[in-house]
Amino acid sequence: MKKRLVFLQRGKASDTTALEEALKGQGWDLETIVLSDGEPLPKSLENIDGLLITGTDLNIYEQSSTPLTVF
Repeated sequence: MKKRLVFLQRGKASDTTALEEALKGQGWDLETIVLSDGEPLPKSLENIDGLLITGTDLNIYEQSSTPLTVF
């Protein structure tokens, strides 16, 4: 039985293909949610075996020009 991993991406700035393929190769059933596209978060963590949350290419010194978006 595959393990279910929810992959939360704040945006699509980075290519995550290699990471996704590696996780799938390890037996994970991957569900990707792109928060910047308005995709909803799971209503429950039930039946989720793992949660991977990524950020963006934003650096700390850029916060005044690119404010944090809260989802």
